[in-house]
Amino acid sequence: MRKTILLIIAVFALTATLFSNNPLQPLRTDNPPKIDGRLDDSIWKSAPSVTGFKTFHPDFGIDMPERTIVYMAYDRENLYFGFKCFDSQPDKIKASISRRDTIRPDDWICINLDSFNDQQALYALYINPLGIQTDSRYAGDREDFSLQRKST
Repeated sequence: MRKTILLIIAVFALTATLFSNNPLQPLRTDNPPKIDGRLDDSIWKSAPSVTGFKTFHPDFGIDMPERTIVYMAYDRENLYFGFKCFDSQPDKIKASISRRDTIRPDDWICINLDSFNDQQALYALYINPLGIQTDSRYAGDREDFSLQRKST
């Protein structure tokens, strides 16, 4: 399945919803959103959203100082996430243009997908505010970044 993620400006987020018994219910669509960094497509007006995020790194489980809204949708081939991240000090957002898989010092968001629905393992998709990506697999209380692609 081709991975398509729509992001605006990202800081970092981890939702308490992912650890609850209430699964996320994204909107099913036959008309995917335009991937342009804007949330003005009609799909985002009807897509369910999630708020109430907690920090993950460097401090785990603290209420976010700024509001973040994540919208969710899917079609036959893709998952879509739209992030609206508020920041009262946008000049302090840390992001660098670098090669893939080197964003850990930056501000970033992460989408954790429990694709087996077993609450034992997940795939993590990270992205910084400039669109640089990394990914990992989490299992057995260990995050494995060795799945990263080699840059050519």
